[in-house]
Amino acid sequence: MRGSGEHHKHLNNNLVAKAQDILKYKRSFWKELGDEISDKIRVDTISGKDVKGKAFKPYKTHPPFWFSKKVKGKTISIYAEDYKTRKGRGGMKRQSSTSIKPDLQLTGDMMRNLQTRGATADGVTIGWSGTLAQRVQWNDDMGRTVTSTAQPLSDKIEKWAINQLGRITDANIKKYASKPINFKIGR
Repeated sequence: MRGSGEHHKHLNNNLVAKAQDILKYKRSFWKELGDEISDKIRVDTISGKDVKGKAFKPYKTHPPFWFSKKVKGKTISIYAEDYKTRKGRGGMKRQSSTSIKPDLQLTGDMMRNLQTRGATADGVTIGWSGTLAQRVQWNDDMGRTVTSTAQPLSDKIEKWAINQLGRITDANIKKYASKPINFKIGR
């Protein structure tokens, strides 16, 4: 009987090893998933939606005014408009959007910088780098949350990502279930 117990143990280890393969994903899958999630975040953000699917907090407005400022010993007069007005008329450097609704798309740099930062066999990291990451945080502080620690993805994007994981898991189950398991009983 001792021999059959060892055979049983070997059989169980093989079944467990194959069952564990069901939840294995390739690094390339995670990279592609991260790229697609980044694209979906961009689309939602540019359409003016935050991580909760709600419209971004509107820009503050104020009437234009003149003020004086000393620059290199000279006093100059400056005409000050609010951000919404300047953006709407295209009055800013490197401007790519004239939308007067918040879309976090003044120059396009911040949304272009959102990308997959790392992918392994266990997961993916997406995000922004450097000053653009700080800009995302500043917008969050201003009530325009693209992502947060509490809610990294919108419900819609999270549901889509889980669906993608399920799709690969289902394919792995079919692959695992389609292989016959042969074992010998007795000598």
